[in-house]
Amino acid sequence: MILYETLFVVHPERGARVKEFVERFKKVIEGQGGTFTSADEWGLRDLAYHIDKQSKGFYTLLRYHSTGKGVEELERNLKLTDGILRFLTVRADEKTPTISPSAPRGHAPDEGPGRSERFDRSERFERSERSE
Repeated sequence: MILYETLFVVHPERGARVKEFVERFKKVIEGQGGTFTSADEWGLRDLAYHIDKQSKGFYTLLRYHSTGKGVEELERNLKLTDGILRFLTVRADEKTPTISPSAPRGHAPDEGPGRSERFDRSERFERSERSE
């Protein structure tokens, strides 16, 4: 069996039913001979663009091992479930860990976008003043 991840977005007015949706989809996966690994609820987040006149949605990530037929059945259930705005299923790599967006991210002060040099702009400015 192959590891899959399915991310689905629930309408904000139906956010209280997310746990019910997870249990329902877990039964679908197990009913098709798959094994449910985990469910990671990301909570209410802004959407990149409006979907059905909504700007927010409840995000939930499901990880499970299944066959292609099991994925098809899960996606069929997602399409038929009222309150699911969007979903996406991808084949996941067993070696790559899933990092929740709600998990704290640590960056060293000299790393990150635009920080390839070991000094910041103020130090660069001081150096240019000294060289004149």
